[in-house]
Amino acid sequence: MMKLKISVVAGAFSLVLFIAGCQAASQTPGPTGPQGQPGATGQAGDPGRDSDQQRAEDQKRAEDQRRADEQRGADKQRGADDQRRAEEQRRLDDQKRADNQKREADRTREGHDLACPAGEHRYTNPNSGVVSCVRD
Repeated sequence: MMKLKISVVAGAFSLVLFIAGCQAASQTPGPTGPQGQPGATGQAGDPGRDSDQQRAEDQKRAEDQRRADEQRGADKQRGADDQRRAEEQRRLDDQKRADNQKREADRTREGHDLACPAGEHRYTNPNSGVVSCVRD
């Protein structure tokens, strides 16, 4: 059993050395070939910008950013103002509605709760539905 293990290990080691040797031999460079044709001439590069032009562009970019930030702030404030006005208008509308309902309720109650002085009684006009006090 021990001889079998040694044989397997020796065979595996030999195989590894054989493969490594073959690869090392195949990586040897061959002789140099003939010179190829020259390539086409490239395009001219960007001439670049001078520092004054770069500074002016940076300042313009910063100014544009500042204006955009101010506009966003103004838009945000305008939106908040519009929301406040809308809430105030809703509050006024609700108050007006409540006042109108109270007036209507008071008007209805006046006809039913009308107490006539002594010697008079309540009379409801059949045409208009108005309640008033009339003499007995």
